[in-house]
Amino acid sequence: MKTQILMPETQRSQGAAAPVWTLSRRQARRLAATRHRRFLRVLEGELWVTPSAGARSASEDLWLRAGQRLELPAGVEFVAEGWRDSRFELLLAPGPVAAWSAQWLRPLLSRVQRALRGRGAPLAAG
Repeated sequence: MKTQILMPETQRSQGAAAPVWTLSRRQARRLAATRHRRFLRVLEGELWVTPSAGARSASEDLWLRAGQRLELPAGVEFVAEGWRDSRFELLLAPGPVAAWSAQWLRPLLSRVQRALRGRGAPLAAG
């Protein structure tokens, strides 16, 4: 019986870090369009990255080596191919949500800490 590989690319999670994707030489992966801007960062090897044929901008082939990164704009699908065995990660770009959450989160945490101190509850060191 012949074994068929349904998911040839691999993904490894490193705790809170971004997932790491692996592409073998000549293996391709579609990077679906998202509503948010992202960055593709090559950790090892070399990738050939191009916007999909249906992208609004002109198709442009890019080669990225280990240590390089590429901004992936919102709403554009890309295809990445391992030019050599390669590892990469997709990082979310910081956006207005992060700034907004910091504005309300700090005061909220301060109030919670004051309330806990008033009740005599010990605070965990973090």
